[in-house]
Amino acid sequence: MTDPYEPAPGTFRYSAPGEQNFEQPRFQAQAQQPNAGFTTGSAYDGPPPGTDVGNDISKSFSWAWQAFTKNWVALVVPGIIWAVVYAGLLAIFFVGYFASIIALANGAESGNNDGAEAVAVLVFVLIVVLVMFLIQLPLAAWISGAYRAAGLVARGEKPTIGSGLFHWKTFLTSILYGVISIFSIIIPFLGQLACLFFFSLAPYLSAGRDAGPITAFKEAANKALAKPAHVILAPLVSFAVMFVLAITGIGLILLPAALPFVALFYMSMLARIEGTRPTPVV
Repeated sequence: MTDPYEPAPGTFRYSAPGEQNFEQPRFQAQAQQPNAGFTTGSAYDGPPPGTDVGNDISKSFSWAWQAFTKNWVALVVPGIIWAVVYAGLLAIFFVGYFASIIALANGAESGNNDGAEAVAVLVFVLIVVLVMFLIQLPLAAWISGAYRAAGLVARGEKPTIGSGLFHWKTFLTSILYGVISIFSIIIPFLGQLACLFFFSLAPYLSAGRDAGPITAFKEAANKALAKPAHVILAPLVSFAVMFVLAITGIGLILLPAALPFVALFYMSMLARIEGTRPTPVV
């Protein structure tokens, strides 16, 4: 039977002079803190995600680099494959372009100017515009695969070369974002800024959450309104990285690596905008 004068576990008992000192409190195991297990200086320490945009950008770069070095084969090889396809299409386009120019010039020199030349030039210009649009599709396909692979890494899954080649939901979202960007020039400057602010996250959301275009655009607008500083600074930082690569003259060579790295950075920023962190890289 329990002594009624014995203090309950976890409490202090006063000791009279000459008696043994009071009992030490019996503490239970402390609950794990939110940042427990994260080493100082890693991609996971610091203020809570979503509260400090500077820290979020810094830690997102750190996480993106760790994730890239662990999965670089699955992230880079699809870019090289699409680069070869894109280069082949560009070569075919330029051969046809210059052949058409030569044919039009020879027709003008022959003196057969009966109005058919004007129609031929118009048709030629339309074909050029159409082809210029079509050859962008492989680029959009590569972007969709790179974003999808980055999204898998952020969820703790291992990307493969196949998963980095194409993702149809992200592909459609990227195409729609490009169309909206083109029409946004109707309102000079402000239209493009508004498009970038409200919808720039849409392709990443589509890839990371496996969401359709409409859902991705809605979520992108909501997150832009919730965390405007994050949404404004993230593209500025990524543009700065790409600009530095471009002015060094090796931008095109490093593009198959730079695009997946930027995608990883955005995936981490998305998680932090939502108040979480991407899955630790193992």
